Amino acid sequence: MTTEGATTPFSAGGSGGRRPVRDLLDRVEANEPGEVTYVEQRPARSDIAEMLGVPEGAPLVLRQRVVLDDDEPTAFIGLWLDPDVAHATGLDGLAPAAASVCESIRSATGRDLGHVTEHLTARRATSAETKALGLPRNAPVLAVRAIVGDDAGRRVLVVDLAFPGETYGFTDDYAL
Repeated sequence: MTTEGATTPFSAGGSGGRRPVRDLLDRVEANEPGEVTYVEQRPARSDIAEMLGVPEGAPLVLRQRVVLDDDEPTAFIGLWLDPDVAHATGLDGLAPAAASVCESIRSATGRDLGHVTEHLTARRATSAETKALGLPRNAPVLAVRAIVGDDAGRRVLVVDLAFPGETYGFTDDYAL
């Protein structure tokens, strides 16, 4: 990810660069400015249920966090995961995680995260994103939604990332 005139909390591909979701999965919340704003068990919406391969309405934990850079909100993160995994990893509480998502899941379940499918879109911010990122109503966001699976191909979590659309762009650099 690149920004205009600001430090980016996430980086993107190319020349050894990282993808936004991969970067997020390896970061430790407790070491970075930000705040967990919401954690709650709720029924799986149809889109999230389909991505995780669970029935619509199945219980999932939604964990949301705002990332700050120079005291300004720069990213809004949502994690959807099974309540048992959330509890085992400690991601079911408001305290910043003391280990990365990858390490937390590996330690708690023995499962190594091994695959990410990302979908990048530009869209209007949701009400939660508008509030968390301090955006004006109907502001655009650059959104990344990802399905994260383990090495055995089982879906483990869904990640929603939203970046203020007026200040973020995506640059990828790769060989043909």
